[in-house]
Amino acid sequence: GWTQRLLIACGFSICGAAAAAAVDGMISARTRELLTTVALVVVFGTAMIPLLPALAGGLGLDGTQAGMWAGAAVHEVAQVVAVGGALDTTTAAGGALTVAVTVKLARVALLAPVAAGVGIAARRRGETPADTRRPPLVPLFLVGFLACAALRATGMLPTTVLQTAHSVQVALLAAAMFALGTGVRLDMLRGIGWRPVALAGFATVWVTAIALAGVVLVHPLG
Repeated sequence: GWTQRLLIACGFSICGAAAAAAVDGMISARTRELLTTVALVVVFGTAMIPLLPALAGGLGLDGTQAGMWAGAAVHEVAQVVAVGGALDTTTAAGGALTVAVTVKLARVALLAPVAAGVGIAARRRGETPADTRRPPLVPLFLVGFLACAALRATGMLPTTVLQTAHSVQVALLAAAMFALGTGVRLDMLRGIGWRPVALAGFATVWVTAIALAGVVLVHPLG
């Protein structure tokens, strides 16, 4: 139905499962449709973790170009971090991870206006759930990221704190990737038919191609 298509569109274009869950609160989607969308985000986003660095290397992208592409194309924030880390070891110049996360969080910031627009459209259609949840104007984890980045930029944090923060970062990223993996149920994917899978595949290719075109427009290939 249109609710499944809308969840896939928002999840694949903004920030994966978080976007799908936020939009789900604005429309009368079935629980199965949300779980299916999350599973598709995990499957296709995870496939991009080895694929995008290989493509970036084949195209001769530097760290900035590859990082921009990853941040604009990959679905989940945790997946972007994984791709950015891989790019830092494969591209000619480093810095891909920082660029990738920055670009991705710019996409995440679009969650609030998109969810608000979906909510308005759903109300006009008379299909808004009774327990509609309004997302915050700016996602709270984005606020936390900006606050931490500003604190780090001051240079006031001692080395021990930074080392501890790095260890915590690695642990939390591993937990996030594990949690995403547990959201995949193969029995559910087998029963959804080919249409949602085809749409998810097309959305992945489409978003990736548009992102690469934007990178080339901003930083032409050398």
